[in-house]
Amino acid sequence: MMKNCRREILQKIYSTPLDVWPPHLDSLSQKLSRLSPRWQELMEIYDQPPAPVAEFLHSPLYLNLGDRVYPVVEDTLRQIVSGRYQEAAVCWGIGSGKSFLSSLAISYLVHRTLCLRNPQAYYGLAPGSTIAFLNMGASAAQAHRVVFSEIKHRIDGSPWFHRFCGDDLKILAGEIRFPKNLLIVTGNSAETCPLGYNLLGAVLDEAAWLTQTSEGRHDAAEEIYHALQRRIRSRFFDQGLLVLISSPRHVGDFMERKLAEAEDHPALYASRRALWEVKPARLYRGEFFEYEGLQVPVEYRDDFRRHPERALRDLAARPTEAYQAYFTDVEALEACCDLPGPAPLDEHGRWRADFRAPDRLPRFLHVDLGLKHDACGLVMVHCEVGQASRLSDPVAPEPRFLGDRRDAYPTDPEIFADLVCRFVAPEGGEVDFARIRELIADLRRRGFNLAQVSFDGWQSVDSRQILKRQGFRTALVSVDRDLAAYETLKALVTEGRLHLPRHEVLLTELRRLELVRGMKVDHPRGGSKDVADALAAAASEALKASSGGTVGGRIL
Repeated sequence: MMKNCRREILQKIYSTPLDVWPPHLDSLSQKLSRLSPRWQELMEIYDQPPAPVAEFLHSPLYLNLGDRVYPVVEDTLRQIVSGRYQEAAVCWGIGSGKSFLSSLAISYLVHRTLCLRNPQAYYGLAPGSTIAFLNMGASAAQAHRVVFSEIKHRIDGSPWFHRFCGDDLKILAGEIRFPKNLLIVTGNSAETCPLGYNLLGAVLDEAAWLTQTSEGRHDAAEEIYHALQRRIRSRFFDQGLLVLISSPRHVGDFMERKLAEAEDHPALYASRRALWEVKPARLYRGEFFEYEGLQVPVEYRDDFRRHPERALRDLAARPTEAYQAYFTDVEALEACCDLPGPAPLDEHGRWRADFRAPDRLPRFLHVDLGLKHDACGLVMVHCEVGQASRLSDPVAPEPRFLGDRRDAYPTDPEIFADLVCRFVAPEGGEVDFARIRELIADLRRRGFNLAQVSFDGWQSVDSRQILKRQGFRTALVSVDRDLAAYETLKALVTEGRLHLPRHEVLLTELRRLELVRGMKVDHPRGGSKDVADALAAAASEALKASSGGTVGGRIL
């Protein structure tokens, strides 16, 4: 048996009195002589055995955290460093200790690697190669100020790290250096940050909130994740560990995708917990109220009353439809769906036989074209102005909508959607533009007075030219150049002057729309807004024509 595994040698390394020596080392010393040759061979790879997680967290020799570690945090750390997982996705509410968990995970991974006699030889690296552990945050400031400061505090306050590393422990401004060419480095949300390192372990903190690109809607999480994953697996195969820690942002964000992926990948650990599921029960009174099926401590009642969606996201770790929702009044959107009738298309994709114009009011139709991986939105509307609308009482013009929305009277211009359609490209195929044009031409044959057929700018030249030769008035309308069209649509929704047949895709798109930097309305990554764009363009063009104003989208 190797002499450096004996208790006397370990005692000399630590310079620690026997009466405070970790119990697991006592037990190890007593059993070394009885180990099988195979286990003795395995023990030869260690200078000393790594401490179990509980010992590492609580013992005065290591981090000496006592009861400052929530049991859920300790159990989660034990799970993710158990060796059963290559990745971990931890989605917890704000204030639950995610950054604290990040610092513990990095600290323990370094401790475990330092205990190896020759980490480079163990992992098959060239002698003298640097093995790095990376903490990356949503920004350089967040990574350095929050988690890296926690890591430095853990390392600097640990007797074990100082005694084991001696003068080779260098705690610097942006990195911590250890003997055996081990390194902890902090990073920001740049895809190139991990380049050049032999990454054995990495923690991506607040993964759902990484810095956005200039377009505003696409976060960097996917690219950063793959960059980290490549660095770990190319050097260490399945022996490395990538930990993703965050509160959720919105439905379909990066963390939500990883949590869903974990259902089919046994090497991916997943955890979603509300704030009150991480904090010990002793911190609460034990009284609860119910919100959307959740049992929430009464201590958070005011948070759910003031901002229910934000509280659901930030405290309960349940994602919202959008990060900064453009349409904040979901009830107002639902109230707009007050027109009866099924979808006007039959099972063959043609207009139903009974779908005909009830009057000669001018109609405004907008087509938002898509191709292979997209869809085509088509919406036709008309405006009723200066008369009692079909939903109003012409004798007693009382407001139809109350609450936070401005009262809408029958004399206000109101928009009615005659049809809302979405055409999806077949798998491996394309949206059939000719079919869309034929459907538009058929509307005129069915008696609809098409005052204008507008398109967005994407591949619409041919369709506009063909329809123009058929006698249609066409226009090129963009809703992405400014907020005008969507601001018009929002006013219609808020004031109760928009009337729609119920269309689930449209409602989902509207609920998930985000206001990006106060300048643009867009969908979150993985979402769509084809039908929403078509509605915004058609509605704003109809209002513009009825009033002679310029509230519509920009005509190019």
